[in-house]
Amino acid sequence: DKTHYFVKQLSDYFLFSLYLVMNILYIGWLLLVYGLGALYSVSIHESFTLTLASGDPSNYFYFLRQLRNIGVGLIIAYIVYKTSLARIRSRRYLILAWVLILTLLLFTPLGLELNGARLWLQVPFLATIQPWEFFKLGFVLLISDRLVRKKLILQSFWWFIKFGIVISLCFLVFLLLRDNGTILILALTSLISYWYLGGKKRFVGIMIGIGIVAASLVVSQVNYVRDRFDAFLNPDADTSGRGITYQIKNALTAVGWGGIWWKWYGKWLQKFGYIPEAQSDYIFAAFSEELGLFGNSILIGLYIWLALYFLTRIKGIRDDYLRGMGVGIISLIILQAFVNIWVNINILPSTGLTLPFVSFGGTAIMVNMIELVLLHKILVEGKELKKLY
Repeated sequence: DKTHYFVKQLSDYFLFSLYLVMNILYIGWLLLVYGLGALYSVSIHESFTLTLASGDPSNYFYFLRQLRNIGVGLIIAYIVYKTSLARIRSRRYLILAWVLILTLLLFTPLGLELNGARLWLQVPFLATIQPWEFFKLGFVLLISDRLVRKKLILQSFWWFIKFGIVISLCFLVFLLLRDNGTILILALTSLISYWYLGGKKRFVGIMIGIGIVAASLVVSQVNYVRDRFDAFLNPDADTSGRGITYQIKNALTAVGWGGIWWKWYGKWLQKFGYIPEAQSDYIFAAFSEELGLFGNSILIGLYIWLALYFLTRIKGIRDDYLRGMGVGIISLIILQAFVNIWVNINILPSTGLTLPFVSFGGTAIMVNMIELVLLHKILVEGKELKKLY
């Protein structure tokens, strides 16, 4: 009994100490480690195929490149960490103008097209970047500011109409870029921010209804969207076996073969060319084959822990703008994570969104690290700052 009591006391002390020193950055690091472990295993075939033509084939091209991306992301995140929230807020219009210019450059010869989508920007003397990743963060910074500044008229119907028109114009840009995933994430984040900062639930319901009608029109009139939706509803319609439903079927096969318990890290077959983009869009399905429901539960638990950790501590922040910005950022991360997972298990049509902190991508991982630092700064600095308005 004394031994049991001693072990229990030691365990309680350890958990309490961990609670005291724990912060949101640690949760982000755990997600990054999980992502590196997944990428190391599932990107072997894609890495070898990509580097074979160079005469120096490598199984770990994507893994090593992701390590470099994280290194660059650490430098940028450190700069953000050393910049005060007040300075970031004062530069919000400059930040949005910068990311908007980068996004519009996608319509110029600098924009790279792949499968009809123009989502990559070739920066001279540098690698390609994805401006829409930066745009999402800049969008949250601005929309939080506007909602707080207009809080007194936030429940005005005419202001709500103007708010919807401005957001719709942003969505039109991404529709032309064939980036439906970003439209979905920004639309949901806008509604969450509007509701959290005091908007009327009735207006939120109206906007959801308008969004459903608009989405139906897009599905019926835009060919590439209709093709994705048809493949989602009827994966067996493609008789060739290599068409638009190919990745859906193989992703589901990988998840199903994973079972409840893992098959063992580094093993199994679907990552060997059967799942396209196993290192990015479909990394969840590819890694599911190895770690099964057990490994998936760890990943989903980390995302839920990240959200709960932030949302349960944000109540101590007095400034409405910082709370709105924090809710917007955590919404971006969690919504994108679950949309990606739902696409991988065919609950949603393909969106092209990556899995935050896990999928391969230089711009994405850098923005994720910036978002994590901003969430940390909101919790730490926000309690010390007086209301900025």
